[in-house]
Amino acid sequence: MAEHNFSDDDLAKIRTVFDGFDVDGKGTVSLSELHAAMTALGEDTTPEYTEAVMKNLDDDHSGELSFEEFLDMVKCVKTKPREDSLRAVFNDQDKDGTGKLNASEIKAVMKDRGCNLSDRAIEYLVNKADTSGDGEINYEEFCKLLGR
Repeated sequence: MAEHNFSDDDLAKIRTVFDGFDVDGKGTVSLSELHAAMTALGEDTTPEYTEAVMKNLDDDHSGELSFEEFLDMVKCVKTKPREDSLRAVFNDQDKDGTGKLNASEIKAVMKDRGCNLSDRAIEYLVNKADTSGDGEINYEEFCKLLGR
């Protein structure tokens, strides 16, 4: 489990969101609750993708997300580097100097941010961010992928 460094106010807000996803009130988010939440948030998802997300987040392999596991996900989403840092990260990972990153380079970036995602999840992210359709991520697409 990663250290979070969220303020008490942020933790309260995150808890409210988590509790909203926890429809049955068991204190965990099940696969079906995660799928419903992702769909409600406008995510174009399939049951298979939701299962892949669950497997990536479910550190204790219980089949459900605890609040701590949910915090790990939020930490990945909320960690937004500054513009100059983004450019440096992008350039550092662009090993071949093409101005684009492939899936393995994106995986390294995400791992450096504390987000250990499966190959399938990385492939999904690349496909979602790749607006040019070339199978790689340019700098603009990279910034959008990281929420900038």
